[in-house]
Amino acid sequence: MSYMLSDIAGLLAGVLLGLGLILLPGLGLVRVLDRTGLDSGTGWSRVGWALVLAFALMPAVDALLIRAFGLPAMLLLHGALALYALGRPADFRISLREPMLVAILLWLGIVLFGSVDFMIGGRLNQSLLYIDLVKHAATTHAIVRDGLPFHDPFFARPGGVGYYYYFYLWSAAIEWIGSPLVSSRMAFTAALFWAGLALPAALWCVARAAGLIRPGRGRTFLALIALFCFTSGADLIMMALRYATTGMVEAQSDWWNSTVGFAIYSTLGVPHHMTAMIAAWAALLLLCRARERTGRHATALVIAAGLAIATCFGSSVWITLTIAPVLVGWGCLSLWRRDPHIVAAGTVAILAASVQIADLLHFRQDSGVPLALTVRPFTLLIPDGGWWSLLHLALLPVNYGIEFGIFAWGAILWWRSKDRPAPTRMGQLLTVTAICSLLVATFLRSTIINNDLGWRSIWFAQFVAILWTAALLQGPRDLRDQSWVVKALLALGIAAVCWDMAGLRFIRPPYVAASFGELLVARPDDADQRATYEWAARHLPADAVIQHNPALHRRMFDFGLYGTHRTGVADREANLFGAPAASVAARIAMLGPIFQSPLPRADIVRRARQEDIDYLLLTSGDPVWQAMNGPSLSCLYRRPHTCLVSVKDISR
Repeated sequence: MSYMLSDIAGLLAGVLLGLGLILLPGLGLVRVLDRTGLDSGTGWSRVGWALVLAFALMPAVDALLIRAFGLPAMLLLHGALALYALGRPADFRISLREPMLVAILLWLGIVLFGSVDFMIGGRLNQSLLYIDLVKHAATTHAIVRDGLPFHDPFFARPGGVGYYYYFYLWSAAIEWIGSPLVSSRMAFTAALFWAGLALPAALWCVARAAGLIRPGRGRTFLALIALFCFTSGADLIMMALRYATTGMVEAQSDWWNSTVGFAIYSTLGVPHHMTAMIAAWAALLLLCRARERTGRHATALVIAAGLAIATCFGSSVWITLTIAPVLVGWGCLSLWRRDPHIVAAGTVAILAASVQIADLLHFRQDSGVPLALTVRPFTLLIPDGGWWSLLHLALLPVNYGIEFGIFAWGAILWWRSKDRPAPTRMGQLLTVTAICSLLVATFLRSTIINNDLGWRSIWFAQFVAILWTAALLQGPRDLRDQSWVVKALLALGIAAVCWDMAGLRFIRPPYVAASFGELLVARPDDADQRATYEWAARHLPADAVIQHNPALHRRMFDFGLYGTHRTGVADREANLFGAPAASVAARIAMLGPIFQSPLPRADIVRRARQEDIDYLLLTSGDPVWQAMNGPSLSCLYRRPHTCLVSVKDISR
């Protein structure tokens, strides 16, 4: 079977498994919480709540179950909830309206296009998503292999990792059941497919609670938020300017600036952060409902909200830091009013996430402070820091105006509108959360490898802006009656998404002169590396350590995309999971020379054994291969561009 067909089969199988692991247990949760007065509605509204609750509540419980009893315990819980859901057939009476079905099929097509490998021009065309997918796939299989806590997939070392892994429990469960048909890559991709459906569901649930949907305009509002999930900002304006001045383009429309990705690309690339945001909104929704209930019903909703906060933390520390000021401020105000709900939910969250907190404190060995003050830069062409910060500050309105596009316009006009409904408690939280999001994204940044805090925290403001724009355009004047400016901004936003999808595969050398060419270009050894790692998965001991060249590129991908074994050190950014940066550099210095130039066999064995390496993967891209016009060592498994070497065989 070709790579493309095997990937398609694995992904579709994983999506079907997600039906029983995610959607049905979510419907079971809805049935449980409806007894507390959740008021989830019927039809698609109920399905939406099922997806929101599944991604918000279950990971916090799953993490504890897996830690105590292994993956089968998680599956037993999900199975019990699924069976409970099946006991109420009315929950499955949904109308397959054509627009809804088209949107779901379009999303599935995008997921397939963005994740499946195929050959073109004799080389393996890998999606640009592999930049993050290498981490996702490696983490998924590490959980399947090790349980919790799992070993560092980027740097072989004793103990566990200090990382937010809750989302990966979904993909680990899918792989555990579906393997070998469903690989780690496709298991993760199947999980993100369902996460992509949870996003418009969360938008709908929040909009209802905030009173933004006008009577009789529900279908229109739903259509708008579905459309807006396929809409980005006005980034192509800057792309055109970049091409006019440099003759170069970017593979992704928002790479001209400090990243402000949302909806499609963010869900495809980093669904763990996206579902963390969904969990945060779910917590706010449940707390609002709890304040309207009394007794055991209120208690149940508070516990559920606490689990959602724990899931948010366990899925993304950066999203949690963004919503934390809102929760803390609301909690202090509630205490002043003698309302214990938010404090009680926070207590539940701390208890549920205590093990994860302990892992982060124990297994991360980062140096320095993880946060720093900043001013969000406008374009990567203007220097950052110093007096330049004043220029960036002055350009903030332009910065966010371009990045938000039609949603900036919609948010402004919504606030200028005189017929806004009276704000509900959820409506007030929308405003507070949006302001907090903008402040965090503008003036704080994370310092661990990338500015993940700045890239993810802005999503809350985008989420709110989407809702306000949909509320504005739901009628009585619909989209067709709007000015040419609105239509142009919408067209630019949809065109930017189309650009981003093309950029996943084709906006790269040799087709187009693009930035980050070394990172994007297809390499001749990728297909052979995939074949080699898949052979190793079938024939080598599960606890073996396979080492590739960690110094060839800034980021290495194939080992995590296709391999199931640990690696000694992934690349120069292998401290992602908390390994000391100095240890990463030292191991690269020890192992790198093996792949750089011919060494005596005894020296190769010494270096490999010192770092507990069992096998070496040499490729045609390695300098030593080029110097020797091929591998100089005996190959355990050989392909035209790869050679898998046993360290034991070298020493004989």
